[in-house]
Amino acid sequence: MRARLVLLLTVLLVLIFQTVDAQKVLLLQKPGKTKRFLYHTGDKIIIRTGDPEFAMSGDLTFVDDSLLTINKNFTYQLGKVSEVTIKRPFLNGSWKMMFLAAGVYFAGSMFNHAINSEKPLIDNTVPIVSGSFIALGTTSYLLRNKHCKMEDGWKLKVLDYDIFKEKKKEVEE
Repeated sequence: MRARLVLLLTVLLVLIFQTVDAQKVLLLQKPGKTKRFLYHTGDKIIIRTGDPEFAMSGDLTFVDDSLLTINKNFTYQLGKVSEVTIKRPFLNGSWKMMFLAAGVYFAGSMFNHAINSEKPLIDNTVPIVSGSFIALGTTSYLLRNKHCKMEDGWKLKVLDYDIFKEKKKEVEE
């Protein structure tokens, strides 16, 4: 019983200090909409800057008031970012499955007709079904990335939770 109490108090102590030592978070939002994306240090991010146009992807390693660093080497100003690309996880994986399903259906139908000695090996339903899978796969491949352009109203902001820590210190003094 005593060991559980010590473990519980240790976990609570770690959680309390973890919330006190908050970090800066990059917020991508479109004002007036409920959809927003938060990027913490260590998250994957894909950005595109303005003149000259340059795309960069990698891990977000540092966020400051007006700067962000990607892969510990590339630092960009938030005002220079013209586009943030968001990967849609479902569509990113589903296009591969659709192409695979088209091939499996095509091969399975041919194999079934060959076993049953049916003529022709490829009947009129195979191109329709396989073609539908290929069309869905191509559509999901084209829509797998969402491009959030700053000129379309998207905004990048830095949420600084250290402000609360500084205000707390001022109140205590």
